[in-house]
Amino acid sequence: TNPMVKAFSKIFRMSVTDGTLIQVAFYGGYFAMAFPAAIFIRRFSYKSGLLMGLGLYAVGALMFIPAKMTGNYYPFLIAYFILTCGLSFLETSANPYILSMGPEESATRRLNLAQSFNPMGSLLGMFVAMNFIQANLNPMDTAERTLLNDAEFAAVRDSDLSVLIAPYVIIGLVIVAMFLLIFFVRMP
Repeated sequence: TNPMVKAFSKIFRMSVTDGTLIQVAFYGGYFAMAFPAAIFIRRFSYKSGLLMGLGLYAVGALMFIPAKMTGNYYPFLIAYFILTCGLSFLETSANPYILSMGPEESATRRLNLAQSFNPMGSLLGMFVAMNFIQANLNPMDTAERTLLNDAEFAAVRDSDLSVLIAPYVIIGLVIVAMFLLIFFVRMP
């Protein structure tokens, strides 16, 4: 989330302190949804929990499109919150499902293997943020952007938001495909 704090602060001419609301929204989704996800999974199934998580994740990622259209910062916070509610559902569903997929003796190894992908995903996310988002934003810093008139600022902001949302839209579409695959496949 740190690269996104920097990106949003720059795009919307905010202080980094204001930009940290991204982290509040991001981690707030994890916090808010862990227990409801556990209750949902207990009532329905692991597969239902995975589908709910993928659905929320996709909705959050694809909400970047209308958030961009508003040209405001706060809709992005809502999108991040919904996206991470989905992540909370996914982690709450997937971990016990992985444990139940085989013999108890190898459960820890299966879970460790699955969890080993989290750091790789974090590194990939930072790589995408730095090389596909930060590197393609307008090079003007926040101070230079404050000198722009409203029309110039809106043009730069809209261009930067197009760069920022592209990876989220792509990921959202991939998640929709995963949702459909899991929906139609029988799971043990």
